Amino acid sequence: MRTFSGNRLILFLLIAGAFLSGLGCNKKNPQSINYKTSTISYILANGTNTTLFESAIKQAGLDSTFNGAGPFTVFVPTDDAMNQAGINQSVINSTSPSQSKDLVLYHTIAGAAMTSSSLIGTKELKVVMANGDSVFITGDSNAIWINGVPVIAVDLIAANGVLHALQGILIPPSKNLLQLINADTSLSFLSNAVQLATATPDSLTTDLVSGGPYTFFAPDNDAFRKLGYNSPQDLNTVNPDSLRLFITSNLVAQRLFSYDISDSSTLLTVNDSTLYFNLSGVAAQVQLKAHSNFSDIVSVNQMATNGVLFKVDEILVY
Repeated sequence: MRTFSGNRLILFLLIAGAFLSGLGCNKKNPQSINYKTSTISYILANGTNTTLFESAIKQAGLDSTFNGAGPFTVFVPTDDAMNQAGINQSVINSTSPSQSKDLVLYHTIAGAAMTSSSLIGTKELKVVMANGDSVFITGDSNAIWINGVPVIAVDLIAANGVLHALQGILIPPSKNLLQLINADTSLSFLSNAVQLATATPDSLTTDLVSGGPYTFFAPDNDAFRKLGYNSPQDLNTVNPDSLRLFITSNLVAQRLFSYDISDSSTLLTVNDSTLYFNLSGVAAQVQLKAHSNFSDIVSVNQMATNGVLFKVDEILVY
């Protein structure tokens, strides 16, 4: 894994367009950027891999703000990250100033210049960003993650703050866990199972709406099909208590991202079952202890307003 001393040099390459020669880290700066006196706006405008984020700043009308006193901490998605998220120049041009502002400010901490040293040792640290939404930061001596997105390089110090480079973009969650499930066509069996497992009165749907934070290892449609169910309506014949059992056996009462889970680790679910994780193979797997079947984890780190959603391809208990 790349260390932060190397990451800082990579950030210089990504943002400044500099060249490194030899182990002595001699730097040639063809754009003559003086980082002690140059503002964040100036550095981004003259970068080689920051064109799209800098364009979003202009679209938001924030270029003068980032020329101001600050201080700011800005997590900068590279052009590759922006393109992979589908945010190219034409998309930015068609985005309203308020939408661009929300995007940029969700990547910005106002009033502080937070270097990597202040982020190392954190565990899902909640930080309120400049747009009012929160991110969750975890860091150790080798890596930092924000909302599950890796920070690929750190600590380019500007006159009015500090910049870090991101592998992806940050998107504030807009749906709770139940809304994520109901909106996802690959979870239509689970959506019906949650409704069928809900007694009156009941806390299950309430918890998925406003409880938590939770991490939910959600069985996808294939998990149900493997048990012979051909449509969500086939679950109408299943005992609601059985449905409730497997749902609560997949629900952990804490916010976790994939990097929080290590090989051979265990997690306690809300119904006091124990999940065991095997990360040594080609696919990450999870098993309910005392049960024989392992499930592959097929997607990770989908943020909800009240937790994080993973998808698995097996029912862990039935």
